[in-house]
Amino acid sequence: MNPRLRDILIGLTSITGLILLAWMLMSFGELSGIGQTYQRIVIRTPSAKGVSPVSPVSLNGVRIGDVTSIGLDQNGTGEALIHIRYDEDVRIPTDFRVYLNSGLIGTSSLDLQMPIDSDGAIVPGQGEEYARTIRTLFDDLSEQFADRLDRLDETTDHINKLAITYTDVGERLAGIIDSDEPGVDDLRSTLARLDSVLTDAEAWMAEDGLLADIKQTVTTWDETATEIQTQSTAVSRRTQESLAQLDNAVISLNDAITEAKDITARINRGEGTLGQLSTNADLYRSLDATIMQLQELIKEGRLLIEKFKDEGVPINL
Repeated sequence: MNPRLRDILIGLTSITGLILLAWMLMSFGELSGIGQTYQRIVIRTPSAKGVSPVSPVSLNGVRIGDVTSIGLDQNGTGEALIHIRYDEDVRIPTDFRVYLNSGLIGTSSLDLQMPIDSDGAIVPGQGEEYARTIRTLFDDLSEQFADRLDRLDETTDHINKLAITYTDVGERLAGIIDSDEPGVDDLRSTLARLDSVLTDAEAWMAEDGLLADIKQTVTTWDETATEIQTQSTAVSRRTQESLAQLDNAVISLNDAITEAKDITARINRGEGTLGQLSTNADLYRSLDATIMQLQELIKEGRLLIEKFKDEGVPINL
């Protein structure tokens, strides 16, 4: 074979292989960032377990970049520093959360999640550090499972309290229905007494003439109530009349008192005979002397009448 032709074929085969390799790298995204400008951030985390230096990075499930390197903090804290580059036109909020998605064949990726209630601040993308804890799906499931267990424990406690309460209520109810303690009234003994009372009442109501007596008594009570109402009406009417008469008497007495006051005032002023007697001393002494003379005259008249009774009336013939 001609050496020149052989060298040409080898060269074409090498070129074809390089072209295929470049196409494959571009197809798998390994050469997609050539000549592109990136933003960069550093995530400080207690553990970078499961993260590789070539792990892809996504934001809410959409790939935006990849991990460029992983290292330890040189200050001796033992924390891991994950360097990430992402596309220039991507905006990441400062309150992002980091999750690790592990694949079935050992590959893993970092997923940055935007909170629903984000404050709106954006990462500058100039290599700033952000302290975050990388969470996994297992962590979320563990928290949810722990939360469900806590709720289950609370429910169990409530069920236990409810069981204790119902047990106590059941014991009390059993004691009320049928108590084993002597001398304690229970529902069974109460029903027995009630049945006895109803039996006696039924026998009492079945006696001849009892219902008629009860009806007669009710009729008598009704008539008595009617009579009491009639008498009450009459008493009320007479009371009203008496009050009216008493009112008239009070008015008359008030007029008499007024008139007496007027007469007393006139006597005090010396008006009329009584007024003259109370104010004129001479008139009073004259009236007093006249009364004394009248008393002497009456006395002499009585003596004369007694003399006539004893001696009789002299008749001169």
